[in-house]
Amino acid sequence: MRFKATLLLPLALLALGAMPACSGDSDDPKPDAGDSPDSGTSDSGTPDSGTPDSGTPGGGDGGTGTASCPSHALFCETFESGQGSWDEQKTHATITADGTKPHTGSRSLHVVTEDGIDEKQGEGEAIARWIRSLSPTFSTQLFVRAHVFMTSLPGDFGQMGTFFVLFSDAGNDFGGFELQVIQDTGFALDDWSARNGQGWNRQGPPVNLGMSTGRWVCLEWEVRRPTASSTHGTTTVYVDGAKAHEFTEIGMRSFNTFMVGYGFVHPQGPSASETWIDNVAVSSTQRIGCE
Repeated sequence: MRFKATLLLPLALLALGAMPACSGDSDDPKPDAGDSPDSGTSDSGTPDSGTPDSGTPGGGDGGTGTASCPSHALFCETFESGQGSWDEQKTHATITADGTKPHTGSRSLHVVTEDGIDEKQGEGEAIARWIRSLSPTFSTQLFVRAHVFMTSLPGDFGQMGTFFVLFSDAGNDFGGFELQVIQDTGFALDDWSARNGQGWNRQGPPVNLGMSTGRWVCLEWEVRRPTASSTHGTTTVYVDGAKAHEFTEIGMRSFNTFMVGYGFVHPQGPSASETWIDNVAVSSTQRIGCE
């Protein structure tokens, strides 16, 4: 399931929609590079047992959550105005800004992936995302915040669900990575930066603090490197304000593209999912926080 760099680069240069979400030179996931156990509030590592709210088709009374857009943000997106300046990429999936389940306001980004899509049968991906340029491009730090509601976790351990992608398509600075969730509630970081050590990294086991289903989760993603020319750095995931995991020795580029959505680049058959995303904010100054 891992693409070698020699195959990955031509595919991604042809089209953003062809980018693989699993890369590296080995089919085996490499161990977590962190030196210490996950920090943050202890969690059982299992999804919430509550029954997900199905939302109100076509729009309802609107969300009751709160979320700010800080003055230091590069951009904020509440999806109230629809697609706007975002580009769209989808395969065996739908993605739209609608009123079925907003966290705040009257709309959120709603992603549904088809069931029964299996890459082993040559059926391709089951994923949808919105894409926009980063300006200025990534230098030494970037902070992402979104509220995410999932009805289910990936149905197969080898089928990772992608939330966010950072990517550079510059010919002399090509590469990227993405934040994923896996079946055991833990997070994964797929590094296809074409830097030394690129590959797939996972949280745990054990997963002390992971993703939940059936409720809105405040998901934050922090990306750092020591200098603007550093080839490696760290990415950290926060759940509801608590540190869930830090991925270390991750390949870095001067990323010029950001993607948000959900789905599976390597679906294994049980590929059905329904996810809502709201209140996306990106800053190069500091963490944004949940409210």
